[in-house]
Amino acid sequence: MKRVVIVGGGYAGVALARALDRNAEVCLVEARDRFVHNAAAIRSVVAPALLERIVIPYDRLLRRGAVRRGVVASASEHGVVLAGGEAIEADVVIVATGSRYAEPFKPDGDSAAAFNGSIRAAHATLRAADNVAIVGGGAVGVELAGEISTAFPNKSVTLVSNAPALMPGYSAKFSRALQTQLRRKGVQLRLDTRVETLAHRERPHAGILGNDAGDEPRHLIFPALGAQPVTALFREMVGARFDRQGRVIVDGWLRPAGLSRLFSLGDAAATGDPMTIVAITRQAPWLAKTINALLAGRRIESLAPYKPWPARGILVPLGPQDGASMLPILGRGWFAGRWATALIKGRELFIPRYLKEFGYDK
Repeated sequence: MKRVVIVGGGYAGVALARALDRNAEVCLVEARDRFVHNAAAIRSVVAPALLERIVIPYDRLLRRGAVRRGVVASASEHGVVLAGGEAIEADVVIVATGSRYAEPFKPDGDSAAAFNGSIRAAHATLRAADNVAIVGGGAVGVELAGEISTAFPNKSVTLVSNAPALMPGYSAKFSRALQTQLRRKGVQLRLDTRVETLAHRERPHAGILGNDAGDEPRHLIFPALGAQPVTALFREMVGARFDRQGRVIVDGWLRPAGLSRLFSLGDAAATGDPMTIVAITRQAPWLAKTINALLAGRRIESLAPYKPWPARGILVPLGPQDGASMLPILGRGWFAGRWATALIKGRELFIPRYLKEFGYDK
C-alpha cells in the first residue's frame, strides 16, 4: 500500500486524510493536540460553552491511517522531517498548513487548552465592556458583529472597515443585505474609514479608535484584519513562488515549486479559490481523486487539472437566525438570504457534522 503524508490537520488536511484513508497508508502530521472547528469559534466568544463541542480529539478520525502529533521542519516529495530530526518517508506528500488569524478566532500555538483560555478570556472581557469596536469588514468582522449584537443587544457595537462596503470582492446585493441586517441589530457601521492607531493587531484589547474613526469612548477592540497563509515550509523550497497574499503558487494539479509528488491545498495555496471552507469542499475531493489515480499508476498530466469554483462562495451568519450567503454556482454565484443561511450554517455551525466525522457524535 502506498504511503501518503499530509502536513496539517485543519479543514483541508482532515478532509483529504479521510478521503484517502481507504486506499493509502495515511499519516496526518499535526502540531496541535486537538482539532479546532474554527467556523464555530466566532460564536464561542459569546457562548463559550460551545468549546466542549468544537475542540475535538483526533484519535477517532482515521480507521486505517494514523494522526501523528509533531512539528514538520521540512517537506519534499519524498517525505517530511520532523523538528526532532525524525524522517517520515512517503510516496506522496500534501502540505495543508492553512492560515493564522488574530486571537481568539484561531489558536495561537499548539495547545487546545490555551485556545480555550483565550476564548474564555475574550468572553469575560466582552461581558464587562459597554462599547465594542470591530476593525475589519471581512467575514470574521461581520460575523462577530452579528454574534455580539445578537447575544448582547444592549451593548454598543461599532464595525469599522476601510472599504466603502462590507465584504469587498462579493456582490453589492450580498453586501447590502449584511449591512441592512447589522443596522437593524443596532450595529454602527463606519465604512470607508481606515484605523491606523491600533495598539495590537493580533488580539483584542482596550483602547480608542482614534480621530480617524471619530471621537469615541474607550472600546473593547477586536482586530479582524484577515487571514495570513502559513507558508514557512514552502519558503525553504527551491523554485517556490508566492502571490500577493503570500500564498504559494501551484500548477494546474496543485503542485508547488515544480515538484511532481508534492501537493498543496487550502488557505496556504494559490488555487484560484478564496480562503474559505467552501473552497475546500471543492479542492479536497478533487485532490483525493487525483492522488488515488496517481498511486494507481496514472500519469498526472493525463488527468484533468483543477478548476476553482465558478464564483466566490461564502456563508456569513449573523447569529443563529440571520445572515446572508453567496453560493458558488450559476456563474456569478447565487445569493442566499437569512432563512437559507440559518438553515445551512447559522443554526448549527456544522458542529454535528464535524463531531460525526471525528467519531464523537455519540
